[in-house]
Amino acid sequence: MSGAPERTSGVATGLTWTLTTMVSTRLVTLIGLALLARLLAPHDFGLLAFALAYTTYVTAVGDLGTGMALIYWPSRRDDAAQVTFAVSVVMGSIWMGATILLASDIAAFFESPTGAPVLIAIAASLPIQALGSAHEALCRKSLRFRAWLVPELALATVKAVVSIVLAIGGFGVWSLVWGHLAGHLLRTALLWAIVPWRPMLRIPWDLIGPMFVYGRSIVAVNVLSVIVHHADLLIVARLLGVTALGFYQMAAKIPEMTITLLVRAVSYVLFPAMAQVHAEGRDPAETYMATLQGVGLVTVPGAVVLVMMAEPLVLILFGATWLPSVPVLQALTVVACLRALGMHAGDLLKASGRPGALVVLAAVKAAVLIPALVLSAQGGIVAVSRMIAVVTVITTMLDITVACAFTRTSGRSVLWALRPGAAGGVAVFGGLVVVQAGLPAATPPTALAVSLASALATYVCMVRVATPELYGQILLYGRQVAGRVGPYRSSPDMNAEDHR
Repeated sequence: MSGAPERTSGVATGLTWTLTTMVSTRLVTLIGLALLARLLAPHDFGLLAFALAYTTYVTAVGDLGTGMALIYWPSRRDDAAQVTFAVSVVMGSIWMGATILLASDIAAFFESPTGAPVLIAIAASLPIQALGSAHEALCRKSLRFRAWLVPELALATVKAVVSIVLAIGGFGVWSLVWGHLAGHLLRTALLWAIVPWRPMLRIPWDLIGPMFVYGRSIVAVNVLSVIVHHADLLIVARLLGVTALGFYQMAAKIPEMTITLLVRAVSYVLFPAMAQVHAEGRDPAETYMATLQGVGLVTVPGAVVLVMMAEPLVLILFGATWLPSVPVLQALTVVACLRALGMHAGDLLKASGRPGALVVLAAVKAAVLIPALVLSAQGGIVAVSRMIAVVTVITTMLDITVACAFTRTSGRSVLWALRPGAAGGVAVFGGLVVVQAGLPAATPPTALAVSLASALATYVCMVRVATPELYGQILLYGRQVAGRVGPYRSSPDMNAEDHR
């Protein structure tokens, strides 16, 4: 019985440190983007976004799923890490070589010949990231999320600093490229510094087959997931051009650094935690419903704020040049919120050793989304973003339905879990309407500051009045985390595992 409180404590602390890491890195990134948006043109951001969209598809194949297999694998930790490292390095080198050879053809397909040199340079990040993939997976497997803060924060800081310095020097898009490479190089070096495991000159051949069997479904899920989540970038680049992609990508940054941040943090911790739950034969329904309630409680009101305050946010962060991004930002905020609510069904299936079911889900989503995006591209980037929102309503309902079937929970339970988040969204909406009516001529900074303060106060009051038991739980959780996240002390078991 003592294992459950310890596990809950580990998950809560892991989530706290993961959120700390992601908030810190996204804040540094956002500050960097705000400065770079005034130094570089949308076309420059579009060229980098085009190259990164391509490498996102490549890294979806990456280690052939062995990284996730390492986290899931219940025994032979060092041997599993050895397989992950070897496969990652080989695949990273292969993809870099293939990208260099095909860069001109890829750029020509997207009608962006100036993108070929950028693509070749960005390809160098693939083997750099591969060198640290096993170490990152070991961090997650051991729930060492505080240690993970250092390389992630270093990545964001170095990318921002190098890019800003070079942009001031007039390097254009290359300031973004060199910042990207410098950041990933330092991140990999720091992962090696904080994770004591080291590769050996041997391959545990008997593990390769079983890990590939698990990993092949993960690869299929990753590829299809990238298609679902990033097809819009490639379609915009191919049909509307890299300048349009620059506006589109910048609009996506704000929900990505707020709502999507929370989703990734929860997923980063939830998958290894649920893998432990499955290994012990326990029911994951309670964990899933608690996660759904917590995610909805934050993302729904947050999405309302972003949609209603999109214009002053863009003006303050990026400047008037980027105003065409406002309606795209509003639509993509809705998309991010919906995906947040549906995403953790995937964590359930992966942790239970059933990633194959995710392949079917992702294939259905891709089959619906791709044709819809191609048709909507004729209306420009706003039409593309709104079409994604429409399709995501359907796919989120599908995700939650699958999760309910797997956990044997009812739709009524889902609605009850989402009730606090929906009430919070309504309360925040009402508060913002009142504030905007009272400040019709306020400057963007004043309007944003007053609106955010009003939204926060309204939200806290709603939670306290409408769901006092939940409010009490949140306060209790905050006190527990404050007590837990003091001076860092690695557990003896964790250190022993690191050195096995």
